[in-house]
Amino acid sequence: MPEFTKNLFAQSLDEWGRYVEVFRKRPGAGQSSFLRDQGFASLRDLLAHVAAWWEEAAVRIRETLDRRERPPRKYNLDEFNAAALTRFRDTPEAEMIAWYEAQRQQMISLLASLTDEQMKISRVSGWLDGVILEHLKVHGPAAPRFLTIDTLQREWGGCVERFNALPPEKQAAFLKRQGFERFRDLLAHVLAWWEEGIRVIQASSDEDPCDVQDVDAFNAEAVKKYSALSESEVLADFEQTRLTLISLIDTLPDELMAKPNVQEWLRADVVEHYFEHAL
Repeated sequence: MPEFTKNLFAQSLDEWGRYVEVFRKRPGAGQSSFLRDQGFASLRDLLAHVAAWWEEAAVRIRETLDRRERPPRKYNLDEFNAAALTRFRDTPEAEMIAWYEAQRQQMISLLASLTDEQMKISRVSGWLDGVILEHLKVHGPAAPRFLTIDTLQREWGGCVERFNALPPEKQAAFLKRQGFERFRDLLAHVLAWWEEGIRVIQASSDEDPCDVQDVDAFNAEAVKKYSALSESEVLADFEQTRLTLISLIDTLPDELMAKPNVQEWLRADVVEHYFEHAL
């Protein structure tokens, strides 16, 4: 599993700096649907949610670096998130964006001050991952190259190991929630979407790989396609396709990477798809 680096978090903070601009490039209906899918009523609310966690993370990281030992805080995530929205409920959007940017600059300064040894402290890197990198994967409106590759390396790259580490009863419960009989069937489902996206990208097509007319039939066919293979063969195909996709994204010319259909597919079927099936 790749190590967390300052550069990875710095790239993420740069992307957060472009967030409002990227969001506003969407057509009006696209902005509304994105916010709805994210579970927020407005851009102000989304930014309040993100920046409130940056503010909290800065405090907790500094406590860790100052060796101020305190009992680990157990967060009620729903309460924390609701409090952030309430706090800024009457704040004009322009003022909210200014506060958001101030918190981003604070995180940039904090990150720059960290030494290599401090970056290895699990509580430090864990907070940075949660509020900067993973939050961008969950709430970002785009699929930048570094973020997509990191999702393939860190999230998808560890999913088989994480599943195998679960006791049998938790494996069964996870698969039931996901709607699959076997873990190999879930991987076949993921593989089919990756293969479809790779086909469209390599053809430099304007076709939308997310626009499958009958999703249920597509998914059923994927499971059927791989049912004749052994589990080890499915796992090998999954891993090889994951590595192929990393190489493709890493070498894709900027103009192709920026194409709307490519961005939409990477966002939907690499980044968001992981969180739909995350352990």
